[in-house]
Amino acid sequence: MLLSVDDIYVHYGRVPAVRGVSIGVSEGEIVCIVGPNGAGKSTTLLTISGVLRPSQGAISFDGDSIAGLTPEAVARRGISQVPEGRHVFTTLSVEENLRLGTRMRRDRGEIETDFKRVLELFPVLAERRKGAAGKLSGGEQQMLVIGRALLTNPRIMTIDEPSLGLAPNLVDRVYEVLLELRKSRGLTLLIVEQSSERALKAADRIYVLRSGEIQLEGDAAELQDGEKVRQAYFGFTEGVEHTGEATF
Repeated sequence: MLLSVDDIYVHYGRVPAVRGVSIGVSEGEIVCIVGPNGAGKSTTLLTISGVLRPSQGAISFDGDSIAGLTPEAVARRGISQVPEGRHVFTTLSVEENLRLGTRMRRDRGEIETDFKRVLELFPVLAERRKGAAGKLSGGEQQMLVIGRALLTNPRIMTIDEPSLGLAPNLVDRVYEVLLELRKSRGLTLLIVEQSSERALKAADRIYVLRSGEIQLEGDAAELQDGEKVRQAYFGFTEGVEHTGEATF
């Protein structure tokens, strides 16, 4: 297992946000975590990336413990995070934003090659590389932050809500790129999504997170009818739906 999250608990003050979550991601896999707002999805990714620290449990990457490392140290190990909300530096150019992804790299001979590959992957970024990043559309900014993350030369990329706020055709394009990266580069992907339908189409395996706990896990191919995912997502007690909003 490339990435292992074992029985982690995460608190905001005294409030538990994640309780006993265990997740595994093998090299080359696409794994999706789905769940309603407030389920603990983003908290889980932030804990993996070192922004938050677990109060209990273990996180290992390629066999080495990374729990408690700084975000910079985690990134140096080969884990790159694309956060929710498309965080770009709006006053910097597209190229300047992209090159921020190379700042921790030492393989200077490979950086320009990788930079050209990113521009080939996202032609719109090549066309607008000298323009301000703040003038890009939402979909273009999502491509920019994915490209910037790729330039860290990661072994695994974690992506928080890549479809958030995008038109359906742009969401399709983003996922086409992610699937192509897995195919062409063998990139491992851990994706947080609110839409279980989208996750079932893209992922090899699914985890459903609700109220800070894993409610269901399984192969996406075996969950394609969506019924088990729907029940785990919403939670059912004698046929009554509980908290959560989703798109199926």
